[in-house]
Amino acid sequence: MVIKSLCLFIFILLFSLPLKSQTKEDQKFDAAYFKSFREEQVDRMLKTGDSLYKKSATETQKIKSLVVIASAYSRKLSSSKSILYWKKVDSMGKKTDLSDWEALANERLAAEYLKLNLTDASRQFLDRAKKAGKNLSGSLESRYVYAMMLETEALQKIADRDTLGFIKSIKDNQAYLTTIPENDITNYLLGRSQLKLGEVYVQKNDLDSAHYTFHKAEENLKKSTIKSYYNESATLYRGLGNLALKQKKYEEAKYYLLKAMKIARVNKNREITDLTINDLRKYYRIVHDYEGLLEINQIKDSIDLIKRDELVTLADQDFKEEFAKKNKFEGYMNILIFVSVLLALFVIGLFFYYKQQRKKIRLQFEKIITKLNNQEEEPADPMIISSEQNFIARNMEEDDSSLNISTEKEEELVQRMKNFEQQQLYLDQNISRPTMASHLNTNTKYLSYIIRKYRGVDFSDYINQNRISYIIKQLYTEPSYRNYKISHLAELCGYSSHSRFANIFKKQMNISPSDFIAQLKKRSNKD
Repeated sequence: MVIKSLCLFIFILLFSLPLKSQTKEDQKFDAAYFKSFREEQVDRMLKTGDSLYKKSATETQKIKSLVVIASAYSRKLSSSKSILYWKKVDSMGKKTDLSDWEALANERLAAEYLKLNLTDASRQFLDRAKKAGKNLSGSLESRYVYAMMLETEALQKIADRDTLGFIKSIKDNQAYLTTIPENDITNYLLGRSQLKLGEVYVQKNDLDSAHYTFHKAEENLKKSTIKSYYNESATLYRGLGNLALKQKKYEEAKYYLLKAMKIARVNKNREITDLTINDLRKYYRIVHDYEGLLEINQIKDSIDLIKRDELVTLADQDFKEEFAKKNKFEGYMNILIFVSVLLALFVIGLFFYYKQQRKKIRLQFEKIITKLNNQEEEPADPMIISSEQNFIARNMEEDDSSLNISTEKEEELVQRMKNFEQQQLYLDQNISRPTMASHLNTNTKYLSYIIRKYRGVDFSDYINQNRISYIIKQLYTEPSYRNYKISHLAELCGYSSHSRFANIFKKQMNISPSDFIAQLKKRSNKD
């Protein structure tokens, strides 16, 4: 027993799922969307779905378009393509956080996989549908989705040959449906569920229960205006035919089985056609109607011939696909080899790059240490600056030529700047140009002039250089500092952000603080 996709049912079910048709364009889109489910020709339905997708202006409209396409392929009994599009609906349902669509997509996926007798995959998707079902909107339509999940779960038990489990689960499904207000959808779902239960009762020879259940199914289906393109009536008549056969009501059995086969063949429902032909062959043998048996065998032979032709075609397609896969695999292998070589070269290059970087770090570290040792042996005069700084200073002097400052005043400000440095006032997190000017008892213009002329940098770089110089010396002379976190070191030298401190440290010293500390520890261990 397999699940049949129900396009018209899905159309009515989805009619009330959350919509936001506020503009005329939205209303036109929805009108075309709903109309597509009434299409008798599947190819036209597919074209409509494709056209709607191209016109989609929102994610919800895209989802609806994909639902049309997935349902159309299900009508064509093309499970692989139907699955592909239901998966897209599922993905977009997750992306847009629309649990109703996500639950519906996974329930339909579970149904499609069950058609292919892939029960493990079907169970996985049903589990995903249940998970999404925990966040259903609570609307009437979401309750229909939940009912469909219960039905699919019951049918999985049939696939597992768990008849008792199926009966319990399908009755749970029917009990849940009775809690939903009676309407076309409720009656349709109840009728479909009862058909499946009736078939199982026939198999179990519980004929009274089967008779009651089939007639309840017929009653509910007649109440509903929903008509599946698979026509549940074919399943109903086949069930009644088998029931009559068990009861030895042979004329009644023949009537129902022939009616079931006619409907199934008109609707090109191969599964019901095959099952009904087998039922008729059984009937003709019982009643010894060999002419009827010959006729039905001829029909079966013609159907089998078509099947064999299709199998040959399918085998040819499979061969071509396998050949294409083989060529593709060889192509992938060549690409894989090429990528592996590139990756190996990249890893080798990365290794040498890493070694080079470590070497650079060691050289830079030694350069800093040498400079620190030189400063200890011959304390550097803050007044002495590099030739580059002198060049900068000369340019600044030209720019500041308008400043009227005496030599005595300039010398006095330089001395105050030295005192500022000796007192390590630059470690204050709130230090600014005005506050430093206040410490030097001058204005910000004179301060900028003095810093640029005698330190060769602007105010910001001046503070940063002093702070980094301070922490470098502390790390070098005080081993305990090497165990501090970077954030604490940043705070010690006046930075509220450890990332800003690390960036400035790297910019000033051409080495990160963590690498500098690591080299200090390594040097200390060697010593």
